[in-house]
Amino acid sequence: MKRILPILLILFLLPVFGVQADEDNKIIQQGDKGEEIVRIQTRLFDLGYYSYKPTGSYRTVTRTAIIAYQAASGLMSDGSVGAETMNALFSRGAKRVDFHAYVPLSFSAQGPLAQKGNPIEWKDVQPRLNAGESYRIKNAATGEEATLLFVSGENHAEMDLPLQVQDRTAALTMMTNWLGKSNSFYKCAILFDLDGQWVSASIQWDGVSHACIYFSGSLSHVLHLHDLEHEANIRKVS
Repeated sequence: MKRILPILLILFLLPVFGVQADEDNKIIQQGDKGEEIVRIQTRLFDLGYYSYKPTGSYRTVTRTAIIAYQAASGLMSDGSVGAETMNALFSRGAKRVDFHAYVPLSFSAQGPLAQKGNPIEWKDVQPRLNAGESYRIKNAATGEEATLLFVSGENHAEMDLPLQVQDRTAALTMMTNWLGKSNSFYKCAILFDLDGQWVSASIQWDGVSHACIYFSGSLSHVLHLHDLEHEANIRKVS
């Protein structure tokens, strides 16, 4: 009986240690989503590597911030977050970005809104969007147009630059003219061409290749909340 008890104890503890080992070996990388990503983005923001509202989505800008943090901390700069990076990131001695006197502000070429669109609810827009298809957008102030590629969309439309070189270059130029070359909190009121009908919307740009487009009733990545700034833009252009 005395021999059986230790064996039973070991068998009981194995699943617990197995779970702990899985947690320690977990790798967070580009494409992942969730509350843990919000924590990472918030921490990067506190340390000065990330200058954007937490989205809960691990994309290019977050990966770039992680690489910068890893390089500054003497870690392997692969852009993924394993146990070593996570422990360093949330340690008391985490490496902070050196202070810079110059702080870039939000940029926009958008002035008074001259264009108007129809305020269609996101729940009605979403079923009409097709992944991999390109859609026209128009700056509600300048009337300038660009084409973006619809990737996916649960709470709002996730858009990327087009795949064709000519369209991609044109879209990058236009997005840069509207929202600048770097990430910011700025939102731009736009019109979205949905089956030949201009729909009122609001766009946010990561400064690299990805944009989020909000329609009436869209929700943010963070805890599925309404974004009041996007909603204000949509009302103004409706």
